[in-house]
Amino acid sequence: MRYPAIDITRGILVVIMALDHTRDFWTSTQFDPLDLSQSSVALFLTRWITHICAPGFIFLTGLSAYFHGKKLNSKQELARFLMVRGMVLILLELTLINLSWQFDYNFAFVQVIWALGVSMILLAGLIYLPKKLTIASCLALIGLHGYINDDYIRQLLGNYEWIWILAHVRSGFKLFEFDTGIFAAYNIIPLFALMYLGYASGSLYEVETKQRVRLLLIAATGLATLFVGSRILSFGDPSPWNSDGSILSLINTSKYPMSFSYIVMTMSIVLLTMALVENRKNRMLDVFLMYGQASLFFYLLHVPIINLSAHLWTYMEFGVAINFFNGSKVWPEGYEPNLMRTYLYWIALIAILYYPCKKYLQKKKESDSAIYSYL
Repeated sequence: MRYPAIDITRGILVVIMALDHTRDFWTSTQFDPLDLSQSSVALFLTRWITHICAPGFIFLTGLSAYFHGKKLNSKQELARFLMVRGMVLILLELTLINLSWQFDYNFAFVQVIWALGVSMILLAGLIYLPKKLTIASCLALIGLHGYINDDYIRQLLGNYEWIWILAHVRSGFKLFEFDTGIFAAYNIIPLFALMYLGYASGSLYEVETKQRVRLLLIAATGLATLFVGSRILSFGDPSPWNSDGSILSLINTSKYPMSFSYIVMTMSIVLLTMALVENRKNRMLDVFLMYGQASLFFYLLHVPIINLSAHLWTYMEFGVAINFFNGSKVWPEGYEPNLMRTYLYWIALIAILYYPCKKYLQKKKESDSAIYSYL
């Protein structure tokens, strides 16, 4: 059974995600948009609001796995599904998605699709463990992982430090003696724990709607309170908040890897969204519902479209096709970041993807192929 509120929330996240990726190519800057010493309020908030996407996707994927398991006959079948779908996502990340970002293949950047895939494979094992103990362990990992000594573990592993890089360090490593390698943009810790919490939250949908909405609102409020408390106490984030600082500095938490403060901040917004869209219906929410049901298809289309259109724009504007993924060293003379340009293109992109996603869903509903369940 599909719950519209979950797909609507996922669709909202997909659309917001597209804003961030549009900004990467259409308003590339030499500084981090979250650097309050250089960024404008508008640019900061444009980047900040997209923080909800990755943890939201991870949590909702776990929740969806719970519902998929309800349709199957055993945990073994669910574990097999999670393993296969996880491997499909990893394969897509390492091939089609990387090519879409780079239009080349100098380095494999493993990002959110990779993290989803690996977390699904780990979830295939976690579903066999005692639920209460696993929930407690996942909560502890999310709360305390920021205090792990990464340098010590990397030294301990020696030549196998790449294992810990993939797990918890935003860094890269070479593959054997080749002139290529892997850059871990998204780490598995603590994301797999967040996915399990999504899976464990499936029981929320076994109660009546009013009670579920009330519980989601209570959870969202609790997480928001926990977030503010963690920032005041300087717990759970590598960048402590100074009480003399601004509201923007309060919400400026660490994403790589996702800190405790970052997760409780973003998940409070995700849970609030899930509560607010429950049992609501209008034309705009129907659009979000459609994008949410075709989220992976949307992802696979939007990155190459953004990248290709940026190539065409820079060729027409500056006489040279530029891939902004390669950084400021490739910027053409005369280029200036422009946030309005990003928003205009983003709106156009969402409109462009409407009919392809709609056609994809129609084809998926008409087909009996099991392949669609993995996409």
